[in-house]
Amino acid sequence: MKGLPYIFFFLVLGAVNGLWSQTNVQDSLLLRFENTNEPDSVRFDAGLALARFKMRYGADSSRVIGKRLLDFTLTTGNKTWEADAIKWIGITYAQQGQFAEAHEYFLKNYELVQELKDQRGIAIILGNIGTVNYEMGNYPQAQDYILRSLKLAEKLNEEPTISRALNNLGNIHNDLENYQTSLEYYQKSLAIKEKMGLKNSLPLVHNNIGLAHSQLNDHNLAITSFNESVRLAIELNDPISEARGYSNLGAQYAKINDFTKALELHDKSVGLKSKINDLDGLASSLVSRGHTYLQMNRLTNARDDCLRGQKMSMVSGNRNLLKAACLCLSQAYKGLGDYKASLEYREHFSQLRDTLLNEERRQEVTRAEMNYAFEKKQLADSITFHKKQTAQQVAYERQLNKQNTKFYILLIVSLGVIGFLTFLYYKYRQSLKLKKVENQLLNSEIEFKKKDLTTMAVNISNNQEWAESLAERLQSLKAATGRKRQKELELLEEEIKNKIWVDKDSDDFYKKVDEPSSSFYARLNKQFEGLTKTDVRLCSFIKLDLNTKQIATLQNINPSSVKMSRNRLRKKLNLSPEDDLSAFLHAF
Repeated sequence: MKGLPYIFFFLVLGAVNGLWSQTNVQDSLLLRFENTNEPDSVRFDAGLALARFKMRYGADSSRVIGKRLLDFTLTTGNKTWEADAIKWIGITYAQQGQFAEAHEYFLKNYELVQELKDQRGIAIILGNIGTVNYEMGNYPQAQDYILRSLKLAEKLNEEPTISRALNNLGNIHNDLENYQTSLEYYQKSLAIKEKMGLKNSLPLVHNNIGLAHSQLNDHNLAITSFNESVRLAIELNDPISEARGYSNLGAQYAKINDFTKALELHDKSVGLKSKINDLDGLASSLVSRGHTYLQMNRLTNARDDCLRGQKMSMVSGNRNLLKAACLCLSQAYKGLGDYKASLEYREHFSQLRDTLLNEERRQEVTRAEMNYAFEKKQLADSITFHKKQTAQQVAYERQLNKQNTKFYILLIVSLGVIGFLTFLYYKYRQSLKLKKVENQLLNSEIEFKKKDLTTMAVNISNNQEWAESLAERLQSLKAATGRKRQKELELLEEEIKNKIWVDKDSDDFYKKVDEPSSSFYARLNKQFEGLTKTDVRLCSFIKLDLNTKQIATLQNINPSSVKMSRNRLRKKLNLSPEDDLSAFLHAF
């Protein structure tokens, strides 16, 4: 315990010395930049170094120096310096999430480096433009720029730019949920950075590797990567990367339900990002802490953090962050009982998710990478590797020819199968049509026979009535005498000659009734026991739509007897008085 004051003294002394050292560096760079007696190249280098140094403590102060540097370069007429100053101003805007402004400055830089024919500068700015498009959720456009940057950097053997491009491609695949692919890109980027000793960019790539492990549920590996990112950031005095690492560590501890540790880390991240005025980073930290509060069911805290994060992300245009904020708010409001607000934020989340993750964009990403792979092969075709490339091309074409042959064979077989199936389908349709025609003919024949039977039944009924009236007329003739009787007999004789009707007609009628109804009789007798032939014929008469009087005439009985027969038939068919006998028989 005695040594504690001394330890404290040395810590304070170290901190003061560090602050003095940093202040001394800033003052030295500022004096050089503002000293008009210094050569322009010295002033420019000092101004750019000062702008980069200021970035550690906030993009705003760095941008102020950047704009002063731009004004200086315009007085010198040096287009290369002007391009570098414009690019740096764009970087400060991108750092704060002001991507529209960043994009504007990056495009200005792109025009200048093209004019200067600076291939290295073109490769770098293409990557920067791609990164801005990525941050705004425009993945196909982002990938197009980044792949162009990668292709040019590989041609120039610019390994720092190659590493940066690989890292950014990993970001795109991570957002598209291709986590294993993103991890592979990050690891390739890390290998180049470590090989070249690019220490300043190591915190970022370790952080990204941690994110990929987190999505793959490798929690221990994720925590290890995030801790390494924080350690390097502290060593490099990089508060932006340090704050980012705390935020992601907090989210990772929340995943394994260590909420105390998670909130401690989130609070560190929010505090650091507020201090350095990193607005886009602060929005990300707030939304991340909001999701942790959601897991802890601290809904009011979750709502407040995510509302702040949502407003900041709307200003910056970061749609990925806005999507995460909307999801958090939807769940928080639902838990608080405000279902209307919850539904509105859920709809915003769904719209953003569909925009960012639709299948068309996934296909465009895959297509772009395939095109890049092909172009890379063309790019590598040089004098040194010409023979090897030619051999590979020949082997590729042979393989392609084999594949084409297999494809055409498969195509021909497929067409044959399709043709055969089409023929079978055609024959099947023809048989269906034929059966339909046969059924129509059969139904027509049955209908015709039904009409014929109905007509015959009516004729028999009419003849029976005529016979009854004839008997009445003969009865009256018995009482007549003289010429009147003779006249009546002549008329009666003539009428009888014109009327051709014998008992044979009745026999033919019953034969015709029985012929089309044989299957009908069989079904009736099978389902209902105790039916007599008279019962079955009565069923046929009813199906022929004959009325009670006609049926009575055909059976030579009284209409009242027909009614009684119908009642007995109804009971045998298990029908209630309310059931329609005629409808039942027509449907049977």
